Amino acid sequence: MRDKFGGSFRGVLLATLLVSCETAEPEPAPAPPFAPSASAAPAAPVLPRRPTVRHYLARKDERCEVYAVDGDRVSAATRTPCPQDLQVGERIRVMGKSCMREGIAERAQPVVCPGALLTAATPPDVDAGGT
Repeated sequence: MRDKFGGSFRGVLLATLLVSCETAEPEPAPAPPFAPSASAAPAAPVLPRRPTVRHYLARKDERCEVYAVDGDRVSAATRTPCPQDLQVGERIRVMGKSCMREGIAERAQPVVCPGALLTAATPPDVDAGGT
């Protein structure tokens, strides 16, 4: 069945829609992001920082020593038994929860942390468990 209004109705309808699209008001610009005043701004969060103290177990000629370095300051060395695979001139450094052998480039690799080194690197305020 043919449209009783004919094709002219469709043409007028399409023309009206097109004209209304072109003359529609533009959307308002988005609001600027919230910018609180300087007095209302919260303080910047304090992010965790890497500790400045580095703990080492170093092999000297006939003994091993545990010591700490904080910037330019070096703590007093404490004698400790040497790990069997640590060569003269090498040292082991605590790196987070693991340790790294340093000294000879081709032998630099992660190693098991010696107990004496971990004990020295544990902050005094950390409770080791217990009651």
